[in-house]
Amino acid sequence: MKGAILFIFASLVFHYTQGQERSIDYKTSLTGFVAYQNTLPFWTTSNKHGLIPNGNGTLLEIGAFSDFTNRHKIQFAYGVSAAGFLSRPENKVILDELYASARWRNLRLDLGMIHPAEKFNGVSSTNGDFVRSGNSRTFPGYNLNSDFMKIPCTKGIVSIKFNWADYMMIDDCYVEDTRLHNKSAYLKIQPLQRLEIIVGLEHWAQWAGTSPSGEKQPSSFNDYIRIVCAEAGGSGSTVSDSLNALGNHLGREHLTISYLADNYTLSFYHDIPFEDGSGTDFRSFPDGTYCLYYGSKKRDLWITDVIYEFYYTKYQSGSRHDRPATPEEIAKQDPNSHFYGRKVLGGCDNYFNNGEYASGWMLYERTIGSPFMTAGLSGGIIRIINNRVVAHHIGMKGMAWQTTPYKLMLSYSKNYGTYGNPMKKDQFSGALEVTLPFRKLPFSVETGIYCDLGDLFKDNFGFTIKLSRKGKLIK
Repeated sequence: MKGAILFIFASLVFHYTQGQERSIDYKTSLTGFVAYQNTLPFWTTSNKHGLIPNGNGTLLEIGAFSDFTNRHKIQFAYGVSAAGFLSRPENKVILDELYASARWRNLRLDLGMIHPAEKFNGVSSTNGDFVRSGNSRTFPGYNLNSDFMKIPCTKGIVSIKFNWADYMMIDDCYVEDTRLHNKSAYLKIQPLQRLEIIVGLEHWAQWAGTSPSGEKQPSSFNDYIRIVCAEAGGSGSTVSDSLNALGNHLGREHLTISYLADNYTLSFYHDIPFEDGSGTDFRSFPDGTYCLYYGSKKRDLWITDVIYEFYYTKYQSGSRHDRPATPEEIAKQDPNSHFYGRKVLGGCDNYFNNGEYASGWMLYERTIGSPFMTAGLSGGIIRIINNRVVAHHIGMKGMAWQTTPYKLMLSYSKNYGTYGNPMKKDQFSGALEVTLPFRKLPFSVETGIYCDLGDLFKDNFGFTIKLSRKGKLIK
């Protein structure tokens, strides 16, 4: 059904744009990657949209895209890209992006599979989003979203934007055919011309699907309403879903404060992850991402972008979800309650993990959110085995000698596993990517060196070389 809708929408776009002046861009690249170990270093594979396999090999990417034009009230964009790789773990062909988008004034509808927009010019370790970082493959669905829209009677000081989306998880996860619901709302306040404050709330939920035993998770329209409102499950739901909220809910609370100068932007942002009510009411403090970013509008400087991010996810609202209740507390409890005799504390949030959806917040065995939340085999299932992390990240981008673009990524983390399976491992990971100034060649040449030092991953050193070309198919 979703494929038919995508085909119809794409056909309408194609029909509408026939005879119009419209450019189509293409890009293609061939990348080779090799490492000292059988696996690749952390930053070789992280935040690459799940395209690079974790082993020595080659990757071919090809895509064609047509962006929005301003010639009509309703504007269209579309794109398709695919990748194929040969590597030691496996060989595979991947459909990376396939989408059609429509835009009218401040509203936009994306239909299909599309990458999240790049933030902070690519130097952030999570693309500025703790929950969806660009670390994993794309998922098909629709996303109705808006630009910031000014609120009347506020003299342009206050504006809002939102999104409402639903997707399918099409990988071989623990619960097959899992659905995703996503929505967000952001408020922007600009009391001064150069000062901008953005606060927002984003909600994700995994729901429906079929468990390995063949049992179907609740998937009716009434269940969808429960998912949207984060309510407990009805008839047919598990004990856990009937006591808590139906499905697996998570998200983030977000704050950005920016100073907008003529030639640069200086920003502070803070993401607070949540898995339940203890995260939304700040009981998980000090967990979250804390970031400082500088971005220059002059793109030929030695340093055009620099970011520092501090991660702390070690507390998780405490180490216990509940404890034995005191006699005074028991006297106030309902004897028929599932937690009779227990005091619910709301701790052990266990970021990106869930009991019903045991694969957790992952797609094709890659973390959808922050890549510092690392996965591994646990109980016969690939899931998040390390989500209690204290990490520092520095990202930098610039133009050396005004001829050679580069990007530097340096990360150091202390990893404590989970409350259920603790560990204590330090890790350093680094990357330097450089575009060589061979301007006479018909393609660009990019190289990268990567390293891992520590206890979480094997000490490793890797190298990549990428030959790429882009241009216009139709001008």
